[in-house]
Amino acid sequence: MAAVGSGLRRLRAMVFRSNLNRMFWLPGSRRDYQSSVGDGTGSSTVTAPLFWVARTFPEAPPALWEKLDNGQEQQVRDHRILRLLEKPNAFFTGVELWMATVLDYYVDGNGYWIKVRDAAGAVVELWWTPSWLMGPKGSDDAFITHYEYTPGSEPLEVAAEDVVHFRFGADPDNPRMGRSPLKSVLREVFTDDEAAQFTASLLANMGVPGLMVSPEKGLTIDAAQAQEAKDALSSKFSGDRRGEPIVMTGATKVDQFGFSPEQLMLRELRRIPEERVTAVMGVPAIVAGLGAGLDRSTFTNMGEAREAAYESGIIPTQRILAETIRWRLLPDFERDPFMWRFGFDLSKVRVLQEDLYRLAQRHAIGLREGGEMVSEFRRALDLPVDDRRDDVFLRAANVVTVPAGDAGGPVPIPSTNGNGRAHNLPAEISAAVEQMLDRRDLIPT
Repeated sequence: MAAVGSGLRRLRAMVFRSNLNRMFWLPGSRRDYQSSVGDGTGSSTVTAPLFWVARTFPEAPPALWEKLDNGQEQQVRDHRILRLLEKPNAFFTGVELWMATVLDYYVDGNGYWIKVRDAAGAVVELWWTPSWLMGPKGSDDAFITHYEYTPGSEPLEVAAEDVVHFRFGADPDNPRMGRSPLKSVLREVFTDDEAAQFTASLLANMGVPGLMVSPEKGLTIDAAQAQEAKDALSSKFSGDRRGEPIVMTGATKVDQFGFSPEQLMLRELRRIPEERVTAVMGVPAIVAGLGAGLDRSTFTNMGEAREAAYESGIIPTQRILAETIRWRLLPDFERDPFMWRFGFDLSKVRVLQEDLYRLAQRHAIGLREGGEMVSEFRRALDLPVDDRRDDVFLRAANVVTVPAGDAGGPVPIPSTNGNGRAHNLPAEISAAVEQMLDRRDLIPT
């Protein structure tokens, strides 16, 4: 039983043996790609979709809903946590806080905020902390006991309740940490960096790939002469003097060594990293402005691509981060987080809103069919409304309402007297018809 109890404690603490090989090397290779490319943010293939996410994420502001006793939710427009997220401290705006957090979340799989409390223990400030300066610590008996913050040479201990830790799932090698989405494509990032470096070196060399210079058959040169020829060629084909003519003093044969850009198909080679990186981040290449997407893009499908980027990338991320706010920050403001829901107000995101023309068409159908009042139609299009005049339905004069369950048979089509007024109808229906006939300008022809 003691062994079982020990195992359960370790399970609750999630203490596992790490697989160091998988942390740095990818399958089928012994190259340390992480050391070669770092976190990947030095690559334009990574930063293009990454910065798009950082710019776009704050477009939907934080929002809070309270759960009512009838099972419905009511959005709360003003709350202390919303004010704090709008202005987290004296030097950061809420938008800047989210941008910094989202960048860390995608690159490292972890994002951190430190809570600053007043003398009464209330949270009054939030500070973003770079992911490489923070880390959770635990023991065999507790999943997370505290966090270590290392702004200098000595780590500082921060209580777990004073940290908001955003995790991208869980890293199998360290479940206390999130898993970096970009680590799986480090090999593709390395490929793109090497292609960029090769192109830059080629352009610096007048577009000439590696050369092999050798004396003609029957001639020999010693090491000093070979070095002298090499230096002469290097000075003519590099630096500010590249492109100058050079004349060899002896019979010399020059051969191309390596592959030309056409043979390497660099354009196609660089498309693969763009496709893989954007796929991992859930951002279509066309939205990030990368060539892999622009080759097949048109202006007509840009809106659909942006909607797809929101649905597959931004909105799921917002959902994940919102749940962290709900359970790691909201309890500092509300006693029972189960009675609240934190999220983001997507009604403020323009690309997700219905096109004005389609919106007008949809409401026009309801107006013509009598299912929508004129006032509702005008409000939907942000037009001025006169409640006294516009709270009417547009229905044909020969259509009347029949109460549900009425067994009295069909209601006769209303006739009119000599003045065009309806009669032989219940008082409320007759009044509605009279009002409608008074507004012939509203009746569609």
